[in-house]
Amino acid sequence: MKSRVSRKNTIKHTKTNINKLSKTLPIKLYKNEQGTRLLFTPSRTESESSSIYFYFKVGSKDEPKNINGISHFIEHMIFKGSPKFPNYLDISKTFDANGIEFNAFTSKDMTAYHYKFLSTKENIDIICKITSDMIMNPLMREREIKTERNVIIQEYNDDLDDVDEYIADKLEECLLEGHPLGQTIIGTLETIKAINRKDLMAYHKKHYRFDNLLIGFSGKMRSEYEPIIEKYFGGSGSFKPISIKNVEGSLAMTPFVDKHPFSKVDCFPKELKQDYIHIIFKTKGYFDPMKNHLRLIKNIMGSNMSSRLFVEIREKLGLVYSIRCEISNYEDMGYFDITAQTEVKDTVKCIDAVFKELVKLKKFGIDEKELKDNKKNYCDLYQTNFDDIEYENEYYSKQILLNRPIETREMRIGTIQEITAKELHDVALELFDFNKVHIIIFGEVKKHTIEKILDKYNK
Repeated sequence: MKSRVSRKNTIKHTKTNINKLSKTLPIKLYKNEQGTRLLFTPSRTESESSSIYFYFKVGSKDEPKNINGISHFIEHMIFKGSPKFPNYLDISKTFDANGIEFNAFTSKDMTAYHYKFLSTKENIDIICKITSDMIMNPLMREREIKTERNVIIQEYNDDLDDVDEYIADKLEECLLEGHPLGQTIIGTLETIKAINRKDLMAYHKKHYRFDNLLIGFSGKMRSEYEPIIEKYFGGSGSFKPISIKNVEGSLAMTPFVDKHPFSKVDCFPKELKQDYIHIIFKTKGYFDPMKNHLRLIKNIMGSNMSSRLFVEIREKLGLVYSIRCEISNYEDMGYFDITAQTEVKDTVKCIDAVFKELVKLKKFGIDEKELKDNKKNYCDLYQTNFDDIEYENEYYSKQILLNRPIETREMRIGTIQEITAKELHDVALELFDFNKVHIIIFGEVKKHTIEKILDKYNK
């Protein structure tokens, strides 16, 4: 359908002045002379536990192609020992003996080392003492690199055997072709085998800097915690409060250029009992002023058992066990993904049924009752996430670390409540453009059969 409505002409949105709100924000941000930032998010619950994260703004999108996977490799090596804690058991036994849960993750745009613990002065001291040495002074001994390389290869093979992991990697590799975001987090078998100690040490030195570190604390706050954190991460100066300023646009190092701006079908043969369907529409990422409109559309179309796609395609047609919508965001792009699994014989029918529901939404919009119900559903469930202190930590820390627009939960709920049915209809008209849809299928269906459906809706 060629008739679309431009968002900038039809949608009014209020620009929040974060500087005016900074005095009432639930978060407090500090910075020291080394450039390390410290973010405090006091708990709103009576929980006795706390979480602390050590974030570095580096992930797979920052990697040269020949060492793809090195951020993840370093994450593994960090736990292998440092000058003050020379082996893995020194580290893990100390944490385990004090009931401190510890883990780490690497994503496309960050690496984090995180802990959940009973909120005591002793536990904070243990965590900061070990972590400050561990993340800044890893030994990275040759024998442990060799051992860990094999561990990562096993993880790589596990991902190949795991349908969901395989599809998630292949999906973005296809969707983000030619952009560093399309690189997998774990790397390729060739790069995992090729990365050496020199590579690891050089990459660590480049990215594991104090001015690239954000420490995020959430949970039960005590006055004596800040001096302990300062003791191990403060350098020569103390942490001083800084204002939280909003950002106006993308700071992406490699701007995303869509290599497939028009409709496209990709089919990847794989022996599965079902076809895995992804119907994808590109969005604008973190800085999209309509991101909360998209969240509501996601809720209406495919987030729960009364969502339109679930009711029509599972309950009425019986074509799937589950069908859902997902939104993925990056610095200067994102995508809205309608995903389902069905038998090969029903794949065409399933995609056709999804398109019919999208046409219905574009033609008739949404009534006030459905809008009201979905606002309440979204806002109530969204708020329950904050009962988890680790969720709250990541929620605010990632906004600061990745230069996202600051959005408190109250701000998001306020924006959601102000959205009108007409605004949602206008966003749906632009979003669900069949001339720009990208259909990616894993399984046995033939590409030409899907292209026929697309031609039907592109007339």
